[in-house]
Amino acid sequence: MNGPKPEWYDKLKSGPFTRKTFTMDDIYSIEQKAAESAPSGRIRKLVIRKRRRSLPVLAAVLLCLAAAAFLFRGELVPAVTKAWPGIVKPPEPPQATIPPLHDSKSYTYLKGDTYSLPGPDETSSYGSDPFLVSSDRPVKIRDQKNGFIQVNNDRWIPEWFVLKESDKLLEGTELNEFLKKRPVVNVSPYYRIVKDSLNFSLYPGEDKPSGFLLKKGRVVKVIREYENWLCVRVMYTDGLEYNGDVWVPKSELTVYEPSKAREGLLKNRAIATDSTGQTVYVTEGSPILVEDLSENKYTFTAFRDLKGTLFKSDFLANPFEGKDQIPQVDYQWYFTRGETIRNYEVFAKTRTDDLLKGLEPIDIFRYYILASEKGDWKTVYALLIKGSDYATPSREEYMTDIGRQPDADKQAKQKWDALRKDYTLYQEISGDSAYIVMTKRGSSSPEDKQAFSLTRNKAGIWKVSWLPMQ
Repeated sequence: MNGPKPEWYDKLKSGPFTRKTFTMDDIYSIEQKAAESAPSGRIRKLVIRKRRRSLPVLAAVLLCLAAAAFLFRGELVPAVTKAWPGIVKPPEPPQATIPPLHDSKSYTYLKGDTYSLPGPDETSSYGSDPFLVSSDRPVKIRDQKNGFIQVNNDRWIPEWFVLKESDKLLEGTELNEFLKKRPVVNVSPYYRIVKDSLNFSLYPGEDKPSGFLLKKGRVVKVIREYENWLCVRVMYTDGLEYNGDVWVPKSELTVYEPSKAREGLLKNRAIATDSTGQTVYVTEGSPILVEDLSENKYTFTAFRDLKGTLFKSDFLANPFEGKDQIPQVDYQWYFTRGETIRNYEVFAKTRTDDLLKGLEPIDIFRYYILASEKGDWKTVYALLIKGSDYATPSREEYMTDIGRQPDADKQAKQKWDALRKDYTLYQEISGDSAYIVMTKRGSSSPEDKQAFSLTRNKAGIWKVSWLPMQ
């Protein structure tokens, strides 16, 4: 120890006591009292031989060593935790500790990670963000109901996930080792296909599977395992994932092969009908379920209630993969569910402005695109603004001019397909003028923008301006 000496170090040089003890006078006094108590009662003369002078010195040294050992016992013996005042005990190195279970009835560890649900009676978390409850730390049980427990963020999970007596399992076990032994294991995702239709379970071994039906050929993504059960992710036919746990027996799934898949993505647009019989478009990239197979065509379901047919070559197996193979298209280019192709078809037959009342500029824009792609120039002309204040030619002039372009419909389709592929849309309205602004994807340059103009007529109906993209 070459560092600076503490204050008590110098004091210890003169001994542990403020005055000298066990002196020669003390020794003489002790021996005199011993002699007086002898049977003869005679006082013997004290004779100090030189060879015995070392005894008191030795005694003093031993006493000093004992005192020093007593003073330093907080540092010499690590097991002693209470030190004398003035002695600073060096800090112990930090050690990993296990989060305490304050109350085993209120706090518990889980068997593994799980997605929570909004309520104890719900088996679906459709359309909401997933809430993953991690099993890396204990959760507080806020309430219990119908076989569910309420945990963090007032969400619910099946009571099956509670790791019973986890506080006892923690005794004498390091946290990392304890967490490795959780029975539900996260795995690197891989794909499987449902062999035969079945309802899924909310947890392994559920008495009566309460999840919705997974149809034969559905593609699932495995994310967790427990004994002979697999937890998988499934995707709705509207492109959203189910945000709860989906457990199925391992034996009910088979190895993923694209030829066995009955769920996937649409490569190109397809026409379908909804539950009311109206005709609608199903756009590129939409998730679909194949209901029936033939040599070249598939019957499919999309968005739960749309039914249609497509060529086999337009089907991309596996909704979890392959989206990069589908062109990114802004859905605003297409008809919405509320404004369907059937409405357009009714207008194309009568071409009366009354059927356009209440439509937004972007709706008229879609009508114009579809009519031009079909080569229905009479309907295109019916969508144009009319009146002396505008430069729109007469119907006869327009039809004569378009008749000189035999491939006008093909050119229009190529033009709109190219714009759909690379441009996104938004609508701007300023008074009686409106613009459908087309912006090249990923670009902020004004040079990569195009605009399609519309004008509101005196009847309050939006019509297409003459030469709308000039």
